[in-house]
Amino acid sequence: MHVRDRAGVEAARIAELVPLEGKRVMDVGCGEGRLTVMAASRAASVYAFDPSAESVAIARDLLTPEQRERVRFAVHDAGALDAAGERFDVALCGWSL
Repeated sequence: MHVRDRAGVEAARIAELVPLEGKRVMDVGCGEGRLTVMAASRAASVYAFDPSAESVAIARDLLTPEQRERVRFAVHDAGALDAAGERFDVALCGWSL
């Protein structure tokens, strides 16, 4: 659990309010995977990116083998996002702005 949300309230609330089952999710500024892990356990697919390669590596390591099959990671910031031709049902952006 992260210091700013030790109880996992934010991820739990998102999971409660936003149905992710079967959805294509983009995690903008995924950091160390706090929301990526939650999304990967529910969504059909997740595209998670962050400008920090170190953070992306930590996020990747948090996933189970089953979750890794559904998550694609990249290292870049939002300004470099090239998602032409891709469609997402939900975009998550927590603590990135």
